[in-house]
Amino acid sequence: MIVPASNQLIPINHCEGARINYNGDRALSLQTLWRGPFVMDAILDGSSDVSEHLPAFLGQHEDRWKGRKTHFYADSGSSASEYLKAIREAKFTHWSVSYNKWTKVLEQLAGDLPESRWSEPNEKGEQFAWLRHTPGEMEEAVTFAALRRKPEGEMFWRYAFVACEPGEGWTPQAVFERHALKGDKERGFSELLSDLDLHHPPCEKLIANQAFYALVILTYNILTAMKVLDLEDDQQPWRVRTLIRNLLTVPVTVSSHARYTRAWIRVPQWLLRVWRLFLHQWIPKRKPGRPSKREDAFSLRL
Repeated sequence: MIVPASNQLIPINHCEGARINYNGDRALSLQTLWRGPFVMDAILDGSSDVSEHLPAFLGQHEDRWKGRKTHFYADSGSSASEYLKAIREAKFTHWSVSYNKWTKVLEQLAGDLPESRWSEPNEKGEQFAWLRHTPGEMEEAVTFAALRRKPEGEMFWRYAFVACEPGEGWTPQAVFERHALKGDKERGFSELLSDLDLHHPPCEKLIANQAFYALVILTYNILTAMKVLDLEDDQQPWRVRTLIRNLLTVPVTVSSHARYTRAWIRVPQWLLRVWRLFLHQWIPKRKPGRPSKREDAFSLRL
């Protein structure tokens, strides 16, 4: 199970509770907690800190991953000491957080490491090492995976850091490789904003926008469940907009004959199984006998 945390400030023209974001736009904050491909929780409000609700998320849902193998991903918006402490206390098996805001001390520590502490360069010329540092108001030191590389023609090293709780036997390089998977897991957040148009809150009232976003997120979870349960392996990478185009928008020809109205749904061969299961479960069956003159009769043929 993977539980990435994502957040976004959504620019709008006017809305109750909105604030000015770092780009100077009036914006709302959408903060989400994910479990695998599904949105576990979400809050839309005017928070100025993009990870303000992370401790509450983790405290409320801890029983969902307690006793299970987990890896938690978060971006640099969750790298402040109060959030690192909350993540550590949530008892994930492993976790990793991008750390690129307060790197001065880490760069000094990395620069003082002896060469023997750094791994051999990989094919990209990157080297890796472990660091221990106590950021901010943390009571205990945090483990950091450090990466350094020296671009051609430059004199000084460039560094990158990931705060983490690594697994037994992990290397710093393994932490970076595992953390790189966060980008693919956050694609779902991009789908919410782009494919379902959550970049644009439609209402001026905050409570109305919250209801709208809750319905859209429920829709996203239902479509994702349909994909995971019913579609083939090569269709699992489909985005939400592809699901909508292929599953919810299909060509239909409607024809009338006497007292009957017929809807001919054109679906590709690979989709027949999904449609048959859907029709069998959800379309009401007509009772035996001829239909009443007062009601229209519909027939669906695949």
